[in-house]
Amino acid sequence: MGYSINGETKVITLTAGTTNVSVRDLWSRWVDWGKLSDNSKYLAAMVSIGGVPINEAEGTFIPVYVFLTNGWRIKPQEANHTLNVKDGILLVSGGGDPFINTTGNFVVRVNYQQPVQAISFSTGGGTVDLTDIELKITELYKIHGLSVGSPMTVTQTSRTVDDISQEISGDGETTTTITRV
Repeated sequence: MGYSINGETKVITLTAGTTNVSVRDLWSRWVDWGKLSDNSKYLAAMVSIGGVPINEAEGTFIPVYVFLTNGWRIKPQEANHTLNVKDGILLVSGGGDPFINTTGNFVVRVNYQQPVQAISFSTGGGTVDLTDIELKITELYKIHGLSVGSPMTVTQTSRTVDDISQEISGDGETTTTITRV
């Protein structure tokens, strides 16, 4: 499997001959790319959840879900072919197709090798949506100032990053209260 990752265009291009994509490998290669040179300056391409054991003795694991974020997409190789996606579930945060068309007039069929698996659990008052968890993780990342390209503005009475605003109040000595507004 080969990938060409372009932070400027937010496109991960599958190189010639790549007809199989392991979702786990895609994640790992993007992480490796982010460590090179100054690639960490680009917005995150993916968020991953899952992959943890349910029962290791039985060999059962929560499936790996990889969400493409910040407008990133995957472009298949420039050839007529069937692209097999396996070893995890590939989605787009907020919905949509993770793949963009080839530049040339090629027919690419996408075959997901692993059936979509929905996992939820009761919390006594409803269910937990995995997309909601991904959103909360992304917001935590931003509010701690870790999101490249999303600077946090902090004053004595507030802190803001993108669409997240918090109000800071307190007695100025022992108590500080931070409230999302």
